[in-house]
Amino acid sequence: MDMKENVNITCAQAKEIDLVSYLSKLGYEPTKIKASQYWYLSPFRKERTASFKVNRIMNRWYDFGEGIGGSIIDFGIRYYHCSISEFLNSYLEGRTVPVQVMDKVILPIPNEPILLVNSVRKISTISLIKYLASRMISFDIASVYLKEVTYTNSGRQFYGFGFQNNHGGWEIRSKHFKGSAAPKFLTHLSYGSNAIQVFEGFMDFLSFLQLNGAAGKSLFSDFLILNSTTMVAQAISILHTYDSVGLYLDNDPAGDRSTCLIKLELPKVKDNRIRYEGFNDLNEYLCAQGIMAWTPP
Repeated sequence: MDMKENVNITCAQAKEIDLVSYLSKLGYEPTKIKASQYWYLSPFRKERTASFKVNRIMNRWYDFGEGIGGSIIDFGIRYYHCSISEFLNSYLEGRTVPVQVMDKVILPIPNEPILLVNSVRKISTISLIKYLASRMISFDIASVYLKEVTYTNSGRQFYGFGFQNNHGGWEIRSKHFKGSAAPKFLTHLSYGSNAIQVFEGFMDFLSFLQLNGAAGKSLFSDFLILNSTTMVAQAISILHTYDSVGLYLDNDPAGDRSTCLIKLELPKVKDNRIRYEGFNDLNEYLCAQGIMAWTPP
């Protein structure tokens, strides 16, 4: 990493500064490191248990004690009790703390079973069709977006639903299995709309279509399926191009954090989780309705 003293630093340049290195210059060191997650005793108050986290890949922080987070700029104005311009011009130009530009962080990839997709075809297996019915998803809607795949896992062959991402990888589901065939990435379904709806997984996406009685294009919206909350940074770069963004993430801590991170970058997005408040996700809400216009193929 190169040490650089900046003059007239911009917001965009500031956001490239490595938060972990910046906190170290302020005298704060992590109490625990797990993959890309760096945990600290909060710089904002005295505490015994670390509640302040930095995601080093996304270069964003979140304080669970106060329920706030954001970029280095959000940290600076909270930490120094100053304006954005004061932080950029007084505290971030080497006058108080030397600025350290973030290098690309390369993290070890955990050892996980490698799934290999062997074949792809239209959905036809009865047990999979029955599983669709148990999740209240109609065959007509599912067959537009899902395929039946056979895959090898630890030397054994299985079958399940396959939902493809934009890099050619697959999300694979069956009644007894949930996994991914590399490469892991998000799925962006673009129909030329200025509006987009965002989901964590494809079951919630299909549930949205089921609840709206449409196969997608007739809804006059694009769709983004994260396939994992680790894809939030990539999602944000896509969502910047839309005028209207609706979020349908899970009602759990991971959904809370992802919603917070997206809204920090795009304050005008709409968090629609109130529509299924009391349920973990949109599919759980759909299943609780107990109604589905489902007909077998």
